[in-house]
Amino acid sequence: MLLVVSGIVNIVKVTHKRQITLPKEVSERAGIKVGDYVKIYVDESGRIVVEKVLGLDDLAGVLNPGYPVRNLAEDLDRSRKVSGHG
Repeated sequence: MLLVVSGIVNIVKVTHKRQITLPKEVSERAGIKVGDYVKIYVDESGRIVVEKVLGLDDLAGVLNPGYPVRNLAEDLDRSRKVSGHG
């Protein structure tokens, strides 16, 4: 598989589990960090595209600026367990 990100070209091997490792410079340029989610699809021309997907914490900050959203998903899970809804 050939990965191209803004002039960076890397060749990576697909494992027997069909996994690849994003090279450090590629993930840094794309803003992908450990724990982030990515969307992977094949475009109309047959190319495999990997795009960073905004997480819940990122989206909550956009929807409600100024609200402390760090670890929002975990806080919501705890609230549901305490209230008996989870």
